[in-house]
Amino acid sequence: MKLLQGFGVSNDAATRGINPVAQVTQQLLLGNAVRENHALEHATIVLLSQQLPETRLAGVSIAAGFFIFGDVPTEKILPTAREALRRLRGDEPDLAIHERCGTNLAVAGLLTGLAAMSVTRLRKPYNTFNNVVLASTAALVVARPLGLLTQRFVTTHTPNASMTITGVHRFNWRGSTTHFVRTDNPKAAGIFG
Repeated sequence: MKLLQGFGVSNDAATRGINPVAQVTQQLLLGNAVRENHALEHATIVLLSQQLPETRLAGVSIAAGFFIFGDVPTEKILPTAREALRRLRGDEPDLAIHERCGTNLAVAGLLTGLAAMSVTRLRKPYNTFNNVVLASTAALVVARPLGLLTQRFVTTHTPNASMTITGVHRFNWRGSTTHFVRTDNPKAAGIFG
């Protein structure tokens, strides 16, 4: 896919094992390949953070794998990702849930916006600035546990037995060390996989 070529990942490396149309559909509909890679991305970042506590890490998942942003030695990525996959499938599926996931931010933003809009539509005296702040704050309090639940049931899924990690590609993107962890997941590679 052209997006990944812009990151320095070859088209063959990015889409091996998944049809490009299915990959885009998976991304738009949050298909199982994306959800399973998202879980593996979180677990890999958790384990890397334990090994390199001073390193700031971030990730992004797509149907063909996931990106790890951060100054991590390339030789650590593959064994850590394989260990994360083993532990996710074993007795640690909670490694898929990460407190700093973008899902939490999306849920917080959505709830806060809805709360503020709802209060402003009320009649006087209930549509005051104080009530907007109060409703927004209440929404933020509710957003944290709801964001974690959204991760658990919507945006991540424990990788199935067919998922394999097929390689790691290192490149620099905007001056930052980046790795693309390529996965193959035949059981989740369909359009609605």
